[in-house]
Amino acid sequence: LSPYFLQANNLVTILTAAVPLGLVAISESICLLTGQFDMSVGMVASLAGIIWTKLLAVYGVPTYLAFALGLLCGVISGLLAGVSVARLKMPAWMVTYALYQILQGIILIITNGEAIRMTRYPDFKFLGQQKILGTPFTWAIVILVALYIAVGFMLHRTRLGRDLYIVGGNVEAARNIGINVGKCQIFVFTISGTLAALAGLLFASRSGSGQPIIGEMYAMQAIAASVVGGTSMAGGKTNLGMSLVGVLFITALQNGLNMIAMPTFYQHIATGVLLVLAILVQTQRDK
Repeated sequence: LSPYFLQANNLVTILTAAVPLGLVAISESICLLTGQFDMSVGMVASLAGIIWTKLLAVYGVPTYLAFALGLLCGVISGLLAGVSVARLKMPAWMVTYALYQILQGIILIITNGEAIRMTRYPDFKFLGQQKILGTPFTWAIVILVALYIAVGFMLHRTRLGRDLYIVGGNVEAARNIGINVGKCQIFVFTISGTLAALAGLLFASRSGSGQPIIGEMYAMQAIAASVVGGTSMAGGKTNLGMSLVGVLFITALQNGLNMIAMPTFYQHIATGVLLVLAILVQTQRDK
């Protein structure tokens, strides 16, 4: 309906906007591969961006040290979730949802619900806004593509990747052949937290601000994108490349609905209906 939707500039805009959700989709894909969920990714992303902006703007911490501390927040969050699941035997969806609530409270306490603007820090915007060699593509897009390739290589060409597939397919069989299931689960959640934090940092760099709540729907959207792409919610099966296609599908849909000025309330319904249809197609194909 919009003559501008398929223009090159808008397609690049869609790709750029898809970066944070694309990173979270990697984390949810590998969680789903092992039969787990990570519901905390949205708040981990938000907190990482807030930590970066707060340390830089308020406390004068150097840009990339503050960036590293924001990323460390994701590592610690993922590690806590992984240990809770692997060692304390807590249900993944429950412990990560509890973590979601805790982190949301911390974010609102730190920010009082207000965004932190970063207009005076050009280095802050480098990863999210700097174009590469005169192209319309930013470093954030390069990071996204590089991580899809790296994680795909890990899953299909390393022993660790093979172990993750076996754990997702049959936990007891994995234990019986000597795979350390607990370590695999801790690894998966730690990677999930790290990628979620990176998603929040790149979003902050692109928007030029630290937003208190950016990823309320990241977990469900990333799970939906992964399932649309062929990842099984029962574990043991994933397809990162198609998960990225699912992310682009969701992002393009939102972009297109905004272009035709569809009211936000109706956008939620349209997005949900189309996702149900896409997942139905995937389910029938699997059968």
